[in-house]
Amino acid sequence: MKQSDKAKIVPNIEYIEREMVYLPVYEREIDWKAYQFQRTKRLEIERWIECIINATLDTSKMLLTVKGKELPETSREVLFRIASYVYKGERDAETFSELAKIRNTLAHRYLDIRWQDIKRFLQIAPHLYSPFLKYVKKELE
Repeated sequence: MKQSDKAKIVPNIEYIEREMVYLPVYEREIDWKAYQFQRTKRLEIERWIECIINATLDTSKMLLTVKGKELPETSREVLFRIASYVYKGERDAETFSELAKIRNTLAHRYLDIRWQDIKRFLQIAPHLYSPFLKYVKKELE
């Protein structure tokens, strides 16, 4: 991989790694009641998840481009395509592609719907991001 391509990808990976450290904090601090009644906490976790998923999506697009692969039309397809390189099973790739849905739902107005996706992110992120980051770092070598 060219240095110029690495220079574009590395900041995203570093960002994701720095931010994923806060996952256990959010798991402890934010429940439905806090999410529903503490506006600052609600906005904080929504923005945190959205930024991580955006960095994941940007990284995935860059990697597919560097690999000479055609970029799919939707974010979900981009994440599924990159996940097919990262994970052995199709089920994990589909779970990874759920990140696009979660990001899109955060723009929705109904708290209960957003909360379900936030809980889902907190549930699946610990299992998905370690292999994803490992894969990207290997590609950067």
